[in-house]
Amino acid sequence: MELCNKIAIDTNMLLYVIAHKIDLFPELRNTFGNAEIVVPQSVVSELDKLAGTRRKSANATRAEIAKKLLELNNVKVVKLSKNADNDLARLAKMGYAVATNDRELKKLIKDCGGKVIYVRKKKVLEVS
Repeated sequence: MELCNKIAIDTNMLLYVIAHKIDLFPELRNTFGNAEIVVPQSVVSELDKLAGTRRKSANATRAEIAKKLLELNNVKVVKLSKNADNDLARLAKMGYAVATNDRELKKLIKDCGGKVIYVRKKKVLEVS
């Protein structure tokens, strides 16, 4: 597995790992050691929007849990723009591997020369 010392996490990844009961942060630490882990403010804003919906959907609950996990794991929030995909592409250009399972975002990251961390078979972290 390729070494990634800087990782940025997408909303999609946070919701996915919660839905499938994957312990993302221990997995990242076990796989990549003491990598710097960040999340763009735009991702936190997406989680806030999802969590604030009046009807509590499964994604609203997952968004609330994701926000708590970010806080508990002391994930650094970086302010860039208001568009999560653009922010993650920018971070990829700065050398961050992007953790996502979003097909379109994976393509965007790879097209700009970045690395993608994704979940395969609902349990294994892969880098491409």
